Amino acid sequence: MAAIIPIVSAGIQMSQQKAQSDIAVGESNLKAEQQELGAKQREADRKERLAVALASQNAMAGSGGIAAFEGSPLTIMKEDFRREKQATEQDAFSTKIEAMTSRSRGKVFKKSSGSKSLIAGGEAVTKVIGAQ
Repeated sequence: MAAIIPIVSAGIQMSQQKAQSDIAVGESNLKAEQQELGAKQREADRKERLAVALASQNAMAGSGGIAAFEGSPLTIMKEDFRREKQATEQDAFSTKIEAMTSRSRGKVFKKSSGSKSLIAGGEAVTKVIGAQ
């Protein structure tokens, strides 16, 4: 009976480590989703600021007697669009990398925990066999 205690103990430890690894994977996926959601919010904020800037530029051009989409105001708008597109692409890329990293960390932790559990289980069985 005493010989079975280390095996049962190792089994419980393996179960706990699996639960911890499942939690780590869930947390890393949640963090990745939060990062992606944050990127979408930042993009929406940038677009809103761009719309306000374009409306302001249009009003200033109109008050100066210049048609809305010609000459310097058009050049300024094109540059604003280019900058917004570039900022969105950069943010999307960095967010994708951060999200992938978060998910990978969870998977690595899960694999590491699984290996540790197997080693602990093997050691417990070895001890029991060696004690007999």
